[in-house]
Amino acid sequence: MRSGVVLTGGTARGAKLQSVPGRDVRPATSRVRISLFEILRARLPGAVAVDLFAGTGSLGLEALSRGAAFCSFFDTDPRAAEVLRRNLEKLRFTDRADVRLESAFRAVAVLNRPVDLVFVDPPYAFYDDRREEMERLLADWARSPLLAPEAKILVERRPRQPVAYSGLEVVDERSYGGTIVTFLRRA
Repeated sequence: MRSGVVLTGGTARGAKLQSVPGRDVRPATSRVRISLFEILRARLPGAVAVDLFAGTGSLGLEALSRGAAFCSFFDTDPRAAEVLRRNLEKLRFTDRADVRLESAFRAVAVLNRPVDLVFVDPPYAFYDDRREEMERLLADWARSPLLAPEAKILVERRPRQPVAYSGLEVVDERSYGGTIVTFLRRA
């Protein structure tokens, strides 16, 4: 299994993560993660996070490394789930996480604890091919009692892939070359 994603901060800084084989998994770049987690620094200690469309789990693992108390990872690919479990074991985060071999579109229905951070980083094609589902996913989170009062939802996408944020408001947006990250909160 190849390696290449390296955690950029916290207790596991410098740890190399195992990657999911194939070209259909696109981990957030280190440049994006460094910037995002610098912005989120004050929110991380004790936070509960959800990493939707987790893939290698780089966002959720970075959150755990930097002080999040717990993270639920969602992915439908058994290869991704296995890699995530191995990375959690390697980093000794297994007691602070769960890996769900389940659709990110069902996360609101199956979770049972308040959430402070939601990472939404799907394959970019979802914004074109499954746009209505993506917009419904965000609207479900906006209405969910699971979303803590000061919670943030981070949505990663390409430029020119507009998405409706029903029930949510944009509090920040950053551009990193071919990637845009939008920070949302309940409206």
